[in-house]
Amino acid sequence: MKRALALLPMLILILLASPVSVQAGKGERITSLPLKNPVTVDGKWTTADEWSDGVSIQRGVYGWIALKDDSDFLYVLVDYIRDTRAAAGDFAWIVWDQKNDGGSKPRSDDYDLLMSYETESSYDLFFYQGTGTGWGNPKPASSLGVAGASSTDATSDPYSNAAHLTYEFRLPRLILDNSTVITTIGFFAGAQNAADGRWIGVPGGGDYGIPDSWAQLTFSVPIPEFSQVIVTMALLIATLTIMLRRRESSVI
Repeated sequence: MKRALALLPMLILILLASPVSVQAGKGERITSLPLKNPVTVDGKWTTADEWSDGVSIQRGVYGWIALKDDSDFLYVLVDYIRDTRAAAGDFAWIVWDQKNDGGSKPRSDDYDLLMSYETESSYDLFFYQGTGTGWGNPKPASSLGVAGASSTDATSDPYSNAAHLTYEFRLPRLILDNSTVITTIGFFAGAQNAADGRWIGVPGGGDYGIPDSWAQLTFSVPIPEFSQVIVTMALLIATLTIMLRRRESSVI
């Protein structure tokens, strides 16, 4: 028991050691902004200033993409001004690379979140995980704790109050960067109009199947480290205790 406890400081230092983040993406570099105005995930500008505190990326005359974060979530808005009606086949996506290690094909740390209209009044939210050669089978986004909504209600939209598609997402930070240390991830987001096949996205030249083409997204607010360290230490101590008890019982 004493020998095992003596190893704890070394194991804790290993856990706290900073991992190396590989800046693999060749796309745009984006830094999110800290959330100040609360977001209601209802698929529209709930108020005219709801997204005014986010970093706004204009996509020509076609729309805007806005980003902001806090220690718990990343918030994403895709405001597709030129897609003036919802129809089957319209969709928005958020793709990310947890380890930011790039590559020519999606790996197991790469995820593709999709919000897709099935009819003009209904849509589904699901995700794919990389397999090393492509994307796997779709799974419900609810298993990731993601929230998303879409509508054509532009009443409070400061860019255009004519009806058009807007998508809103709220993604837990722990599924994005999966670390208290890595603060930059590979990132690709946007939406496509089924009527003409035109899409808007960031980065503009990204490809959802090629992580090397995604943007570099840096968060503005770090995930609190203290609580995560305490949880990790507790799990480690519990595991060691169980192992030692089993060993002692086997000796008896």
